[in-house]
Amino acid sequence: MKSPTATTPSWLSAHPVLVAIGLALGTSLGASLARFSYALFVPTMRDDLNWSYTILGSMNTAHAMGYCVGAITLSMVIKRFSSWVAFTAGGVLTSIFLGMCGLFTDPGAIGLLRFLSGFTSASVFAGGTVLIAQLASFHPKRSGLLLGIYYAGGGFGMVVSAFLVPMSLSLAAQWGMPHTWQLGWFAIGLTGLLMTLLMWLPSVSVPKSPPRAKSDDSTPVKLYAKVAAGYFCFGMGYIGYITFIMSMLRELGWHNASLTWFYVTMGVFGMFSAQIWAKALDTFKGGECLAIINALMALSCLIPGYLASQSGDSQAALSVPFIYLSGVIFGGCVATAVASTTSFIKHNLPQSQWIGAITVFTSIFAVGQIVGPSLTGWVSDRAGTLSSGFLVSAGILLLGSVLALWQKPLQMRHTASHMGSGH
Repeated sequence: MKSPTATTPSWLSAHPVLVAIGLALGTSLGASLARFSYALFVPTMRDDLNWSYTILGSMNTAHAMGYCVGAITLSMVIKRFSSWVAFTAGGVLTSIFLGMCGLFTDPGAIGLLRFLSGFTSASVFAGGTVLIAQLASFHPKRSGLLLGIYYAGGGFGMVVSAFLVPMSLSLAAQWGMPHTWQLGWFAIGLTGLLMTLLMWLPSVSVPKSPPRAKSDDSTPVKLYAKVAAGYFCFGMGYIGYITFIMSMLRELGWHNASLTWFYVTMGVFGMFSAQIWAKALDTFKGGECLAIINALMALSCLIPGYLASQSGDSQAALSVPFIYLSGVIFGGCVATAVASTTSFIKHNLPQSQWIGAITVFTSIFAVGQIVGPSLTGWVSDRAGTLSSGFLVSAGILLLGSVLALWQKPLQMRHTASHMGSGH
């Protein structure tokens, strides 16, 4: 199946920022709706279904397992079809599986659908990563901005989810539905389908890379193992935060309106993370950017973890601005961690190796996500409080910061540093 790039409007191809914005809807769907929005369901599903934190965490573990399988098979899918087909077809299937979560109450059935949505969302997220990397290679002076816009789409998806899910829960309660969270899943699925429709044209307008001489050369993973290990730690640490932060705030006495605005705050700062990090993505060639992000993410986990371990009404009132600070840090960093690995690949590897390297990083990230939610839930169940799980996540992220900081740029890139960039 070939991309109908030649039939797309020339004005769209001539405006890479607009194309990047369209591709960013894939991040909104593949990351925010498919993965992050689950945090908005956790408190209600826990109250309604009486699930433990371990079971609740295992739902995102199932999603991450599907994502891992999808990441491993991504290269075959893209080579068999194309990046834009993986991107858009994955969007349709992910939306359907998300909506179907509202049809069941059994954890086994929901876990299976979470697995399937994870599998197909890998094609959306990673397929879009290939597309945005190709787009950025044609506009090297704006590559940091274009990458930032793409990953900042996750913030937009969080804002949409922050209003969509609570409104659906409220409407379901008015209608007298026995399980109010089910309508939320239906709404998420329909929204995903709409996003897929809107991101189709930008995806097919990405210029094809010029033909490259085939080569059997490949860069050994061990040469960038430190930044990969740091990314693994990021996957383990951040997912525990986004899975349980809303339940944590519920334990601290926050009510529905406060939870919504906190989630919106995270999303808004995610939307503007492109402007915050664009220069850093262009400047840092090694693992420095990911190291900084991991350290900041560790702080975002430490804040609620510490505050939840304290008690008292005055402490609760004092905690509000610090909790918001935690959300600001998380929202401003989470998407850029992924962007930093794409930027590392662009800076250090020839374009012929991009898909393979993106598959490696996506797979490593996915394995971290598999372990993270269940580990956080298990630790929290054993300790009787979510604060312990958050502190463990913070420690993992700090380790990831140290590992990423050790990664230096790869020297081999000097001879082919601008392949596919028109230089």
